Amino acid sequence: MLRRNNVPSFDLPSGLNILEQKKFNLDNGIPVHFVDGGTQDVAKIDLIFPAGIVQSSKALVASFTNNLLQEGTVYMSAFEVAEKIDFYGAYLGQSTNYHHGQVTLYSLSKYLPDVLPVIEEIIKKPAFAQHEFDVYLSKRRQDFLVDSEKVKTLAHRKSQEILFGTEHPYGRIANLSSFDQIHLEDVKAFHQSQYVSNECTIVVAGLPGEGIKDLLNKHFGGHDWGVKEYNEDPLPNPKPSKENEHLVEKENAMQSALRIVRKGVTKSHPDYLPLMILNTLFGGYFGSRLMMNLREEKGLTYGISSYMQSFLKEGVFGISTEVVAEKRPLAVQEIFKEMDKLRTELVDGEELDRVKNFMLGDLMRNLDGPFALSEAFRGLLGFDLDFSFFSKFEEIIKNISPQEILSLANKYLIKDDFYVVIAGK
Repeated sequence: MLRRNNVPSFDLPSGLNILEQKKFNLDNGIPVHFVDGGTQDVAKIDLIFPAGIVQSSKALVASFTNNLLQEGTVYMSAFEVAEKIDFYGAYLGQSTNYHHGQVTLYSLSKYLPDVLPVIEEIIKKPAFAQHEFDVYLSKRRQDFLVDSEKVKTLAHRKSQEILFGTEHPYGRIANLSSFDQIHLEDVKAFHQSQYVSNECTIVVAGLPGEGIKDLLNKHFGGHDWGVKEYNEDPLPNPKPSKENEHLVEKENAMQSALRIVRKGVTKSHPDYLPLMILNTLFGGYFGSRLMMNLREEKGLTYGISSYMQSFLKEGVFGISTEVVAEKRPLAVQEIFKEMDKLRTELVDGEELDRVKNFMLGDLMRNLDGPFALSEAFRGLLGFDLDFSFFSKFEEIIKNISPQEILSLANKYLIKDDFYVVIAGK
């Protein structure tokens, strides 16, 4: 009989289903990390290079180089590249971050022999034609102008500058004059120096077939491309601002964007995983304290979140939101009020269990299947970490106590450690 008065039992989800990761090297030494699994004959292949913002001496060069790879090769026009990729139902994407440039291929496994030669040409012999460069430059300039009208973009740019200083790659933000200073020769030189075989890492996921090693060796395992001595200069020390409050004025702005930020920790720091739990409780999901206060109770904003960013050498802990200009002082006050509560009051067990339940479910979702696992693994590159990182995270989520949350809050939620950045009015 159905008894409606009996509350169902509650248990935290458990048991991460992490597929086995294999590793082998191509004939020229390129390491290949292989997440084997799935139910369909589909493969995802990432080719990753030390070609990010940190390695470039000029703003925009890293992202321009990565995105122009698809715009034609020595033997194929941009149209022919796109046509071949589309003909085989594949997808080709690129991304650039502070430390890496990446090319990603999704393809049916049976078409890998047809698609990989195209990827090989893109990587080894891009055309970098002047016309394509000029078109892309014009588009990026226009995108930059549009983004510069958004107060949240202005607040983000300023927050990076004040945390690291404009001489540090993490704080070196492109401006309008950067588009006049970049030239096609910069892109060609950056490609030649950074897209090299002896600094390449390949991540394969899915069911690419038993011949994947031979295929990769055929197209990327030779010594016919980019073997260079690579010595990355050490990053300069950050030079954070001496002022704790910064205003970026924007005339006619309807809202003010807030960024309240401080230096954080990287993924290799022992506090990183516990701090992720504090972050989630504070402002990292829809049921967080910041959302309940500023959105649900006071109606100050449509959305607010706290976040953690881990670069290879530095981290950021921050809060981001947009509010009506006249409500900005109240919003800042309430954000710091929620910090003080976490520093002075033990979190309720029921609230902590709710956060744990959300985070364990989210962790399982982010590790579900070979493609998701390969994305998660890519986020560990450079930190000397492996998949045990996620098993450790599961255990920390399950076992963290209210006392540990209180201790972390007193270490990382101190008002004087934060910078307040306002963009708008």
